[in-house]
Amino acid sequence: MINAKYKNNFNILRLILAILVFFYHWNILTNQNISYNIFHLGEYAVDIFFIVSGFLIFWSFDNNKNIKDFYIKRFFRIFPLYAFLVLLQTLFFVIYSNGTLAEIIKYFSSNIVFLNFLSPSVATTFIDLKVNAINGSLWTLKNEVIFYLSVPFLFMFYKKWGIIFLLILYSFSVLYMFFINEMGLTKLLNQFPAQLKLFIVGILFYLLYERINKKNIYIFLLFSVSAIIIFIENKYFKFAFYPILLGFIVIYLVYYIRQVDIRFDFSYSFYIFHFPVIQLAIFFGLNPSNPKLSFIVLFIIILFLSYLSEKYIEKRFVLIGKKIISNKQLRRR
Repeated sequence: MINAKYKNNFNILRLILAILVFFYHWNILTNQNISYNIFHLGEYAVDIFFIVSGFLIFWSFDNNKNIKDFYIKRFFRIFPLYAFLVLLQTLFFVIYSNGTLAEIIKYFSSNIVFLNFLSPSVATTFIDLKVNAINGSLWTLKNEVIFYLSVPFLFMFYKKWGIIFLLILYSFSVLYMFFINEMGLTKLLNQFPAQLKLFIVGILFYLLYERINKKNIYIFLLFSVSAIIIFIENKYFKFAFYPILLGFIVIYLVYYIRQVDIRFDFSYSFYIFHFPVIQLAIFFGLNPSNPKLSFIVLFIIILFLSYLSEKYIEKRFVLIGKKIISNKQLRRR
């Protein structure tokens, strides 16, 4: 178990990752086609999100192995804000879409249970936009939820069979991606269990972190960055080795550079709000034509909404979850 006293950069890293996804989606959705690398790191940011999630969620369960408590914490951390956003998006379709009542009901019922791919939009509401979806970021949450549900079982089998069990799961995820790619079913590469290997990498680095000393991390970092740069276009490399190398980069950023303490964590809010804000600004013709002004205005709006969301929704529901767990523990005594 990692000592909780170890300082880390997880909060600032997650916020930076959410902002990088905003850069990526803003560039695509507003048709800017800016070539600077910072506007093309969205896929890497999402992959790192999954690795960080694997690390932190396994750590969380390792600290308190009560399955009910774990699920309560995860539910109140993720679902209330998610449900609030889905309700807002559904309300938008009720008012502004050209879809039928059945299509709106399908949208809500699919999205509220994280099956966003079944109904990313209603009818042809966003057909004239770059992406015919109100919130193209939500697909990742389905993968997160599946992982959350799996963690107690992964932990149980890890305790029984050790790291070899996790390596088998990693290999299974890689083989799945090879198979899906060869079959031409590339859309399934964004579906579980394709992302399982990234979560597994996070778990492995949680379990093995204390075996990586400061001298070795620089060797691993140099090798990882070099390998990713050299082989980045090779899909077989990306399927099999890229997640592990990315894991070394994550550990370096989290534990081996100067610690940056922030007293807020609205990366989740920022991540799930940014896509619909951009889409709706374009839909209503409110997106400034000047690219710099568009970027700044939308970024500030999303930042403000994220701040309010964390303060008045996320934190309050997290506290509700903690109170439920605390009351359960008192009753057990």
